[in-house]
Amino acid sequence: MKILIELSLCINILINFFIIKCTSKCIDKKARLAFLSAVIGGLVALIIPIFNVGIIANIVIQILLSLSMCLLSFEIKPFKKFLITYAIFFGFTFLFGGACYGVSNIFGQISLLCVLGVATFVYIICVLVIKHQNKLKRLKQFSFKVALFAGGKVIEEEGFLDSGNVLYDPVTKKPIILITYDIFSKLKPDINYMTAYCKKIDPKSLTNGHYVKINTVASGTSILVFTADKVEIFEGEEKKNFENVSLGLSFSGFDKALGRKILLHREFA
Repeated sequence: MKILIELSLCINILINFFIIKCTSKCIDKKARLAFLSAVIGGLVALIIPIFNVGIIANIVIQILLSLSMCLLSFEIKPFKKFLITYAIFFGFTFLFGGACYGVSNIFGQISLLCVLGVATFVYIICVLVIKHQNKLKRLKQFSFKVALFAGGKVIEEEGFLDSGNVLYDPVTKKPIILITYDIFSKLKPDINYMTAYCKKIDPKSLTNGHYVKINTVASGTSILVFTADKVEIFEGEEKKNFENVSLGLSFSGFDKALGRKILLHREFA
């Protein structure tokens, strides 16, 4: 019996910890004293059944307990954000509890280890979903509509503003916007992929074309850099114009990671 109580306490603490961590990842803020908060929640959950309290009293205790755990782990200011955090915390509490309840409805009464397994599975899924959603949020936050004007052609595409892009053209001394071959091929449809990839393009066929040695986000030892007539970057209703911008052809695969085919230099912020 003592072993079951200890096991129940440990599982309660772990599930509480999962809930706090999920809430923390969801609001993108580190939770303080997360383990202590989880322990307090686990101890109270273990003690409550001893007093055989009524349903209403139990609900009130659970609400106050979850509020106390949130106050311990997250900032109360601004208060509006704290209320959102509390709502998210409550939501994850119901999610974990509902998952265990659903499994027990399907398979009957389940063991404590099974409860732990279900909670762990739910936690892993939640972390993966939150991570994906946070990535989409960051992409949206730093994504802008971009119009490239070069060689009499206009290409409109979503671009990603990368603070890590610090490449400068040593010839023009201007920041370099990286583009994929898909974008480049629209500007220069007569140049095939292998010719571009093997760096056999004649730089003189492009405006101010030249190769720049590089060792960062672009693959290989050098990238083809040329000058576009103009670049327009849209941020809502606002439009920024830049003349004679350096474009660099990259085969690094940043488009697969970011879902964007244009990587803006941080100077274009």
